[in-house]
Amino acid sequence: MRRNRSPIAWTIAGSDSGGGAGVQADLKVMSAFGVHGCSVVTALTAQNTLGVQLVESVSEVMLRAQLAALAEDLPPDSIKTGMLGSASSCKAVADFLETLPSCPPIVCDPVLKSTSGTDLLDSEALDTLISRIFPHVAVLTPNLPEAEFLIGHRIDRVEDAADEILAMGVGSVLIKGGHADGNECSDFWSRGDQCAWLTASRIETRHTHGTGCILSAAIASAIALGQDIPDAVRTAKRFLHDCLLTPANVGEGHGPMMIGPLKTA
Repeated sequence: MRRNRSPIAWTIAGSDSGGGAGVQADLKVMSAFGVHGCSVVTALTAQNTLGVQLVESVSEVMLRAQLAALAEDLPPDSIKTGMLGSASSCKAVADFLETLPSCPPIVCDPVLKSTSGTDLLDSEALDTLISRIFPHVAVLTPNLPEAEFLIGHRIDRVEDAADEILAMGVGSVLIKGGHADGNECSDFWSRGDQCAWLTASRIETRHTHGTGCILSAAIASAIALGQDIPDAVRTAKRFLHDCLLTPANVGEGHGPMMIGPLKTA
């Protein structure tokens, strides 16, 4: 119950020292939506636009303490999960979700690799993510390579891949088409009984660092504001497109975007 308070969204994800993705990007997005963002940091990364140099998971004790502290005083209207990293982190998050009397909508970005190709989730962690966290997820947001990894084979029809992922227990799935060829970027959202293609013109830019984080955080923010999931997905798609049009113009590699206020029209 909100009790006349501001909407709250949590991000459970890794920290990006370069500021373009992870917790840093998520909090910028939540602020842009007018949502109070809270963070549970799962891992520290040493990275810049050129790549990830080092990843260090936070202790399980610290992770559980962050979750407990926020639950005591700042209950969420939605939760976004990003890079969970280790099996112990996934288990701690799963344990927490299973204790909630009423779980808020969860948007899960199954971060398997960084933009530069660094592995960010090991096999034991992936097993826990699928078996114990997926059943709580309202929207899963894999890109095409992540979707293929999850189903274990090449995607021939995106609609069929979505059905296979839904069978893993998630409430709905948004398969992102940014890795496909063509002048348009088409994402496919499905919850089984309802589905939609979301298409936008492709923007040719090297400033793509954090796109998955921005999209999933935007979905979580829109849900926290009271939008239903189909509308939240559409709002987030438009928001990311606007961000891609405003590169931050920093760094020599995969640069980040400027995350501005949500456009209402």
